[in-house]
Amino acid sequence: DYPDFIIFDLHPYIYSGQEAPGEEPALSRAGFAGACEAALRLKETLDELGLEAFVKTSGKTGIHVYVPIIRRLKYKGVRSAAEIIGKYLVQRHPRKITTEWAQEKRSGKVFVDYGQNVRGKTLASVYSLRASPEAAISTPLRWDEVGKVYPADFNMITLPDRLKETGDLWAGI
Repeated sequence: DYPDFIIFDLHPYIYSGQEAPGEEPALSRAGFAGACEAALRLKETLDELGLEAFVKTSGKTGIHVYVPIIRRLKYKGVRSAAEIIGKYLVQRHPRKITTEWAQEKRSGKVFVDYGQNVRGKTLASVYSLRASPEAAISTPLRWDEVGKVYPADFNMITLPDRLKETGDLWAGI
């Protein structure tokens, strides 16, 4: 009943133009760049609050940010904290970030999904292989890599060498 993370799931609703009507945005450089920018804005806010944050690719189109917390708040409190932070980001960056639940209101923006902070919701775990043509893997990043890498950079072929080079960036989370 007491989660140990606040989770922010950042989904870019920046369309590539290749999607069929009604489809979610496909992975694109512009969309992922938007998610990275939103992640960096979120990190600025979390830093201002004195909260440490860990970042990873989702392995699809977006970014996941995890904030370790002491297990004192129930899910409702954690979700409320994530919602307040998400809406604060919208106030600071209204042209680029949204918390709107209606998909038609997200177009051209990055959706901060604070709704993941409830019992039973699932996200791709760290190092999860995703069902994609690139065989992308949800991969931990250093904050200085955000905006400089692309989800397809991390796959079944490349990840072993990355782990040899960087180690497990989330080992201490």
